[in-house]
Amino acid sequence: MIDYIANKSKGLLLLAFSLYSLLPVVLIGVDFDLGQSIEPFVGRFMTLLTDSAGNSGFLVTLAVLSALTLRLKFPRIKFLSLAIQLSLLLVICFSAKTLLKHSTESPRPYTEYLAQVDLIELPESFYQLSLSEKNEVIMNVTSNVSEWRVHHWLGEQDYSFPSGHTIFVAICIAFFGGLFFESRKFTWVAGLMIWAAGVAYSRLWLGMHRPEDLIGSVVLAALIYLVVPKIPIPMLKQYLPTVLFNKGLI
Repeated sequence: MIDYIANKSKGLLLLAFSLYSLLPVVLIGVDFDLGQSIEPFVGRFMTLLTDSAGNSGFLVTLAVLSALTLRLKFPRIKFLSLAIQLSLLLVICFSAKTLLKHSTESPRPYTEYLAQVDLIELPESFYQLSLSEKNEVIMNVTSNVSEWRVHHWLGEQDYSFPSGHTIFVAICIAFFGGLFFESRKFTWVAGLMIWAAGVAYSRLWLGMHRPEDLIGSVVLAALIYLVVPKIPIPMLKQYLPTVLFNKGLI
């Protein structure tokens, strides 16, 4: 058990650091004026950050991080083991995220703004509307709310807890960050952590999540990362066809 945890210690350490980086936000609080005007550059930058961990960009992020991992020049069979582990982590994390969203039914912060401007009675009321009614309510604030925020509000109308974007970021920190740390690629680790902090901030700034959503997502990802084992290479050698090894494919 000690060896098992030690093998994951680098990734868990980086996740703990990411939680520590969120501490100032929790202590000071976050109170963005969702109706404030936004410079186009800021809107584009925040959108780019949040999209890099969302449906429209997470595959690109995975491709970039995977390309960096290939530069570590592990044996091919280790790459296969890592790919299986990463696939399991992503499937389990996103399945858990979907289950928790429907279980907690926590309204997104922007629904509180919609209630403040009297477009809905309560944040919870938003989720009783049909899709077309939700869109209509959001479009009613376009004269006061930046198009950059409205775009995301229209695109994400599910519940707030946990944050799928943050879960993805946390898996990247634990999995790729752990590999980079072990390989002493500290510049890569630093870049990964800065990107992760940027994505977290963008989710708060857009009115999509609260700090507790982000913290809960990191904790959830850490627990799943802890219980999903690395696939032992001897086991792969046992079950993979011998011809793959003979031809040097693995």
